[in-house]
Amino acid sequence: MMDIISFIEEEMSKKEMTYDMLAKKIGTSRQNLWMKLNQKKRPNFGTIRKILSGLDIDLIIENKRNAEETSEEDVASFFEIADNEQVSYIAIEAFLSALGYTLKMDARKNE
Repeated sequence: MMDIISFIEEEMSKKEMTYDMLAKKIGTSRQNLWMKLNQKKRPNFGTIRKILSGLDIDLIIENKRNAEETSEEDVASFFEIADNEQVSYIAIEAFLSALGYTLKMDARKNE
């Protein structure tokens, strides 16, 4: 699977969205957004969620095993904790995978 930074860059390209446009949409500067995506650092989970939201993409947790589905409240609580703890996206992805879950990008429908 494509890494998250490549995914974001591909989505920006598909939507013909510049760093300036996306930065304005998520309430940051172009320079800050560029640094988050282009420096060889691991952006934290909250930052990735904010960027994906600016691209109209929801991040959902999908169960890879046939276990009971995760409730929306549990997912929201998990995302809130991960955002607040400044954990890297890669760490969250690995943690969920070890538990039998995967992160999935889900493009929002235009209403």
